[in-house]
Amino acid sequence: MKIGRIAAFLLLTFGLSWGYDALLTALAGAEAFNSLAMPPWGMFVPASIAIAFRLFLSDDYPLQDASGAARWIPLSFLILTGLYALLPVLALLLPAQARLMAGLGTLFISLWTLLVIFLATQSGGEAMGKMGLGFGDVAAGQRVVLIAAGYFVVSALLNRLLGLGDMQPALDTVYGLPVPGVLYIPAVIVLFFVVAVVGGPLSGIASTFGEEYGWRGFLLDELDPLGGRAAAILTGFVWGAWHLPVILRGVHTYPPTAVGILAGLLFFTLWGVLQAYAVRRSGSIWTAAFLHGVVNSTYAFSLTYLVRPGDPLRSFGLGWFGLGILAVLAVLVLRSPAFAPHSPE
Repeated sequence: MKIGRIAAFLLLTFGLSWGYDALLTALAGAEAFNSLAMPPWGMFVPASIAIAFRLFLSDDYPLQDASGAARWIPLSFLILTGLYALLPVLALLLPAQARLMAGLGTLFISLWTLLVIFLATQSGGEAMGKMGLGFGDVAAGQRVVLIAAGYFVVSALLNRLLGLGDMQPALDTVYGLPVPGVLYIPAVIVLFFVVAVVGGPLSGIASTFGEEYGWRGFLLDELDPLGGRAAAILTGFVWGAWHLPVILRGVHTYPPTAVGILAGLLFFTLWGVLQAYAVRRSGSIWTAAFLHGVVNSTYAFSLTYLVRPGDPLRSFGLGWFGLGILAVLAVLVLRSPAFAPHSPE
C-alpha cells in the first residue's frame, strides 16, 4: 500500500473540492451558490485526480498501457472536468445567463455519456477491461440496481404505513410531462422505471462516475492491502467526510447539526459498503456509477411522487430506521467472497 499516493489523492481531492466551493461562496455568497441548478463541480474531482495519477504518475496500473479509442475515455473526462469548472463561475458572475450555463452543463455531461458509448463500441470489451473500465457482469449489476431502487420504494411505503410521512398529492405533471388525472398512477409507475431507474442515472453518469471512479475505482483498490472489508468501510467513511461541507450548507438530506452529521457519516459509510460490493460483485466501476445515480434519482422520486417523511431522521430510507436496515445489509454483503483480496491488474 502506497501511503504517499493515498495521502496525495486525498489532499488534492478534498482541497480542490472544498476549495472550489469556498471560492464560489466567497465570490457570490452562500445563497447564490446553493441555488445553482447544476451538479456540483466537486463530483468530478475524485475521478479526475485518480485518472491523472494513473495516466501520468503511476507505473503499476493498466491506464498506462491504454491506447487507441479507449484511451480517450479518461482523457475526455479530464477535459470535461476542466470545461465544467468554468460554468458555475460564469453562472454566478453573469446571473442573467445562469440558465444557459446550467443547460450547457447538462449538454456537456450528456455528450460525454454518448462519447463513452461510442468509444466503448469502437474499442471492444477486451480493451475496456484492460483499462479497468470494462462493463463486467452486467446481469449482476442489474440485480444490484433493482434492489437499490426497490429499497427506496419499500422505504416510502413503510413511512406511509407507519405514519412517518404523508402521501404526496397528485400533480399536474410528472417529470415535466402533463398527465391527465386518470393516467397519473400509470404514468408515475412507467416513468419511475423509464426515468428514475434508467434515463436519469444514464444521462448523468458523468457526475456519478466522477465520484465512483475516485472512491471505489481508486481509493478502494489502494486500501485493499488492509483487507477488502476494511477497505470498503474506510472508503465509505472517507466518502462521507468529503460530503460534510454539503451537509453543513444545509442543502443535503441531513440537517446541518451534530446529529445530522453523525447520520450522514453513518449513511455514507454503510452505503459505501454497498457501492463497493456492487463494484466487486459485477467487476465494473460503471455499475457503481449507475447505482449511485439510481440512488439519487429514486430517492428524489419517492419524495416528490410517493411519500415525504415528516422528520427526515425519524424515517425509513435515509433516516435512522433506514440506517438500521442498511447496517444489516452491509454486514451481509461484507461476508461475500466479493471482498476477498483484489488487485486492479
